[in-house]
Amino acid sequence: MSRIYISSLLTFFLFSISLQSQVTDFPPPGEMHDAGGFKLHMLVEGKQHQAKGPVVLFFHGAGDVALHWNLVLPKVGRFAAAVAIDQNGEAWSEHGHNKSLNQQVFDTYQALNNGGYTGPYVVVGHSLGGILALLFAKEFKEKIAGVVLVDGTHPDVVLKIFDKEKKKAFWKRFRETADSDIPPIIKTSLSEIPEVSTVKINRDFGDQLKDFSQIDQQMINWLYNAKPLTYVKGKGNDYSAEIFADIYENRQKYHLGNIPLVVLSGGAKSIPEGDEFWSSEGLVNHRNVIQKDLLNYSDKSYHIIAKKSGHHIHIDQPKLVVKEIRKMVKRIKKTQ
Repeated sequence: MSRIYISSLLTFFLFSISLQSQVTDFPPPGEMHDAGGFKLHMLVEGKQHQAKGPVVLFFHGAGDVALHWNLVLPKVGRFAAAVAIDQNGEAWSEHGHNKSLNQQVFDTYQALNNGGYTGPYVVVGHSLGGILALLFAKEFKEKIAGVVLVDGTHPDVVLKIFDKEKKKAFWKRFRETADSDIPPIIKTSLSEIPEVSTVKINRDFGDQLKDFSQIDQQMINWLYNAKPLTYVKGKGNDYSAEIFADIYENRQKYHLGNIPLVVLSGGAKSIPEGDEFWSSEGLVNHRNVIQKDLLNYSDKSYHIIAKKSGHHIHIDQPKLVVKEIRKMVKRIKKTQ
């Protein structure tokens, strides 16, 4: 048997093993806790610190999952109980009543309590998770010890919105697209398991995951490129535009009072291309203004610009995020 043939067989064998490893189903790496007739998945670190200080709760951004916090979560777990949650229907979490952001916050609180993570909480939110953090703080204010927004979304954010008539996307204040009433929170248990549909998606992360462990990279790639995305027909509206409008128009209702707030903003984000409604310069200026305006949601707030980070500060500069959380937890422990 020739060396070339043996080499070819070995290459094929290793390639087959590689493919098999990519399609392996991964069980939930964290804990599953009941949120009212369905279970939410949460990654947990530092459980031994739970009785000694606040629980640090992480909300991921739109399109991300709890695993995206894994450059920060284990390090926070060295000095505090740390929980990163997958919202309903995402990653390993089961589908609940609906996707409304208000409902997701309520469901999160139920799962945390059923898991024994009863607070007080330092709530950390990235991107859309920043809105979830503000909603969580509003609903359970007596349980909140601090808030950290990691390039958090502002309710006056400008996004590219598809115009059905012109068949083109334009920059627009997202809150201005609100066209529904925010549904009331459902506080009873889910009466029946929702009928789930699936769709296949693919996402190329480029080098974004290069600093993650091999197992985390495998799980994230599996979630986005092998495991079908699940959804419930007719229950996909998260009412984010309506909720953004409510936060914007009723700021005082969401004000944190003396609860400390840290706003981390990415200082190396890409410059967006303008259109006929918003110039590139106007978009950048507005982005900077609203990040600073997030400070006004608390009487005790300060702003840090992560100069080497884009939108994902917790991936670009995880040490900075850990440092600010540690400082907040340390201050909170001193006052207990």
